Amino acid sequence: MPSDTTIPDAARRLRAILTDNVPYCSGTLVGQPRDFLLYYGKAEQVGRIDLANPTVDELDRLAEACQPASFGVNQQDVFDESYRKAGKLDLDSFVLAFNADTHTGLLDAVRSGLFPGTDDREIRVELYKLNVYGENAFFKSHKDTPRAENMFGSLVIVFPTPHVGGALILRHDGREWVFDSGKLLSDPSLPPRIAYAAFFSDVDHEVTLVESGHRVSATYNLYFCPSEHSPASAATDSPTALRVFHPIGENPSEVSSALQELLAEPTFLPNGGTLGFGLRHLYPFPKTWSHGDVEPLTSLKAWLKGSDSALLHACHVQGLHPALQLLHEEEWGDRRGLRPTLFDQMPVVDSAGDGE
Repeated sequence: MPSDTTIPDAARRLRAILTDNVPYCSGTLVGQPRDFLLYYGKAEQVGRIDLANPTVDELDRLAEACQPASFGVNQQDVFDESYRKAGKLDLDSFVLAFNADTHTGLLDAVRSGLFPGTDDREIRVELYKLNVYGENAFFKSHKDTPRAENMFGSLVIVFPTPHVGGALILRHDGREWVFDSGKLLSDPSLPPRIAYAAFFSDVDHEVTLVESGHRVSATYNLYFCPSEHSPASAATDSPTALRVFHPIGENPSEVSSALQELLAEPTFLPNGGTLGFGLRHLYPFPKTWSHGDVEPLTSLKAWLKGSDSALLHACHVQGLHPALQLLHEEEWGDRRGLRPTLFDQMPVVDSAGDGE
């Protein structure tokens, strides 16, 4: 490996763009009165609550209707209040009037926040659970388990029920961000709003201790929708009340520009060679596959996220021919496995990358 002092400035710039990405986006949106209505319960015990103007008694009854929230360990649901203390309602126990898939412009904001500079990545959202974090509730740091190869992230919607604490802390690649819905939604002079955060599945995240009140959130799974199966765009209301707070990730045009600058550097691989890029994100990968199955690395190209997707796009723009390959076995965090890697040869290029 070359020492850091021998790396061209163009390579430093490309590395910085690829590594300094933000793997989440967040903001608030002003909702219509109907967006805050929640119906919950079963049979004759059905409750209704306006999450924009709830009473303490109403929130207490909602919390009492919840089941203890579990979490996944080795593909099993586990209950452990030393790790997660919260209540949850499954899909058969509640109905939200709010629809993340239609009239708010929210999905457009999520797509542009997580995949900046691209307008052809169709995504879909699937409601998963409702969670209620009462006083002293929390959820320690964890990763969400992808439920399909095209699941790439999660969307958390937090309603304006009064609460202190319960911030969502996100960590990835040695960096940390804080999404404090209690503070974002606490200004009584503003109209009722909903806070949201969307992040990739391999981002560690936790919900800090709720000091007082009730933090009520809905969690959605986010999926890529291949273009040939993309649904027709639904009519949406104007998203003028939507505010995106946090900086978005890298733009593919910036990655392409940095890669072009590097390839034009006369001292960089003057006789050609192979470029290898470790993917920045983790992806679900089959343990085994048989002859005749779709090559997993081929289908993986459609599910690349963030800077990985931007790099693949940039290689194509520069006339390279990137190819994903399994490079080596490695341990990282609490996981172990083969990491996909993107390679590219020059000047006739075959390219590679690593992969609530």
